[in-house]
Amino acid sequence: MVKLLTVFILQLQFGTFRLCLLRKTASDLRSVHPGENITLNCDITANYEMLWYHQSSEEMKLKVLIVAGKGKLDKSFSLSYNINENHYDGIINTRSVSLEVVGVNESDLGLYYCGGRNITTSIQFGKAIRLTFGG
Repeated sequence: MVKLLTVFILQLQFGTFRLCLLRKTASDLRSVHPGENITLNCDITANYEMLWYHQSSEEMKLKVLIVAGKGKLDKSFSLSYNINENHYDGIINTRSVSLEVVGVNESDLGLYYCGGRNITTSIQFGKAIRLTFGG
């Protein structure tokens, strides 16, 4: 377990570096009204592990929201971590995981990134999604 956590932290550190580079590129813009639910789709696929991250508009800190993985015998993803089960949900697809944000509030605004990896690769990140309030 310690080895797995160490590998995850190292990948997150390298992933965070890549996210800083991604932040300078264009992001998909999604608008929502306060209190609505929204589903964010990941534009990459993976066959081992998928993660969703959030970077708020006010902070540079990156927060892991959900993690889904497959075991050696599993053919579909299952959630292994959810920072807040009342507010976030992972929608499992065959080779990807979408993120549902339930009851969007101001602290949910900002950038969302999905990341995925195969068993022999480092985490690859999809295109950033910028969530804003719209009219």
